[in-house]
Amino acid sequence: MSTTPLQEDLSRVSKRTKKPGPVYLIFALAFLFCVGLYFFYPAFEQGTLNPTSEIHIYYMGQKVEETAFYEDELYLPFTFVKEYLDPHIQWDENTKQVIITTTKEVLHLPVGTTEGLYNLEPYSFTYPVLEKEGKIYLPAEPLNKYYFLDVKYFAEEQVVAVHDLKQPIQEGIILNPTKLRLKPHTVSPWLVQLNKDQKVSIMREEKGWYWVETSDGLMGYVDERKVELGQIRLAEIDKEEYLPWNPLGEKILLTWEGAWGTTPDPNKIGDITGVQVLSPTWFSLQENGLVNNTADLAYVKWAHATGRQVWGLFDNSFDPDLTHVFLNDASLRAKVIKQILTYVDLYNLDGINLDFENMYLKDKDAYVQFVRELAPLLREKDRVISLDVTFISQSENWSLVYDRQKLGEVVDYMMVMAYDEHGTFSSRAGSVSSLPWVEKGIQAILEQVPNKKIILGVPLYTRLWEESYDENGKLVVKSQALSMERAQKWLKENKVQIQEDQATGQNYAELKKDGVVYKMWLEDELSLSRRVELMKKYRLAGIATWMRSYATDEVWPVLADCL
Repeated sequence: MSTTPLQEDLSRVSKRTKKPGPVYLIFALAFLFCVGLYFFYPAFEQGTLNPTSEIHIYYMGQKVEETAFYEDELYLPFTFVKEYLDPHIQWDENTKQVIITTTKEVLHLPVGTTEGLYNLEPYSFTYPVLEKEGKIYLPAEPLNKYYFLDVKYFAEEQVVAVHDLKQPIQEGIILNPTKLRLKPHTVSPWLVQLNKDQKVSIMREEKGWYWVETSDGLMGYVDERKVELGQIRLAEIDKEEYLPWNPLGEKILLTWEGAWGTTPDPNKIGDITGVQVLSPTWFSLQENGLVNNTADLAYVKWAHATGRQVWGLFDNSFDPDLTHVFLNDASLRAKVIKQILTYVDLYNLDGINLDFENMYLKDKDAYVQFVRELAPLLREKDRVISLDVTFISQSENWSLVYDRQKLGEVVDYMMVMAYDEHGTFSSRAGSVSSLPWVEKGIQAILEQVPNKKIILGVPLYTRLWEESYDENGKLVVKSQALSMERAQKWLKENKVQIQEDQATGQNYAELKKDGVVYKMWLEDELSLSRRVELMKKYRLAGIATWMRSYATDEVWPVLADCL
């Protein structure tokens, strides 16, 4: 069969394409070589961990944004310390100082000088706090001690490794010589050759690779198949654990002593069986950082002679403006704390009870800071610090202002004032402290504070309510607080019978007389025993009664027997 000229030309072209010449092969090989070089050359390239002149910070193996600097000493930025090491560290703009609080220490570190305060006493630090380009920097030397850290500066690599010694660290051993790489894959640039049996610290795992640190400050990735897991470097315990005073493992029974102006004569107090702690209302905040003092040494000596402790109560005069000025001035806080410590020594007090109420919500953090500055100094003297809070509600000044979780981390005990469910502010009659309301409040606060720190506040008073109607037919509600003795006297004088109110868990009395309805929810043996049962049910630290002078003599044996 004959072919056309066109078919012959196509046949020749087809044959030529099936047999590429040397030029095509050279181009193809060159292209593949370039591609391979592009992808695999980094595997043979030695890189550097820190190509800049800045000092990079690695915290527990993670690089952070802030950088350090070295000026006779390594300096770390305040922002890094606050974010990673201590959320409670404070910068006081007014006094230009950093304030650090630990379990038993308070440090005041002014900018630009080594002269500061250690537990409110003059102290010379080795290096000053510095301000550089509008940023605050702290010397690393004290951080090692006060935050229980291992801070190492590797000048050659320009990196800082910060380890929290309270956290365990996995150690590793290199099985065979291998490269330490910048990224978790085999084609990444390498930093250094790791030798067989070389020890490293394994900080984290990522995609089958370990991020490790060497003893000379190099950090990078190693294939986890090249590492044998070694020992776990266990967390080091921070000094000795602080344990607050506790009456030989028993439940605490505290009663507040109303001592405004005059302290009751101990000889007239009578038998208060079972009471272990007395908390008299002796100290009040005044203007200009002054503390009003009505303490009585004879009362303390009597209490100690009867085997009881005395926790002096310090209040804020329930003045939100006065409190705002005080809490937001570091110098005033220090002034007040010095006075409190002086009174603790002067009267041989066993502790302090803080009763700060009616504060602005904006001062929430400032109150925590004040407590953090006071607590270590009381602990240094082996004294108890406690404070009073309300149940959780939506009231800004009386409830939301308390950061109960942060306060609970600092104090030894937290008294929950489980009363004033109804009061002069109420538009209808009701119990001062119904049992269901108390239990619900306990459950809520336990979500923020450990039960071993909570002392349940118990009222030793009630309210006599009067309900009537005015000429317009509008309900008028009035009430007055009555001590337990006065309440019993009113019942007896008016020959009123009591009955148990299932809704509140209390005994209830009602009287209709001359167009007025009188109502009273009683505090008596029934209600007190049930409050103690709630304390036991939730394993709280004890009971605090408000207040001693409101009680009848029968109260103390009842509480003592229940506890």
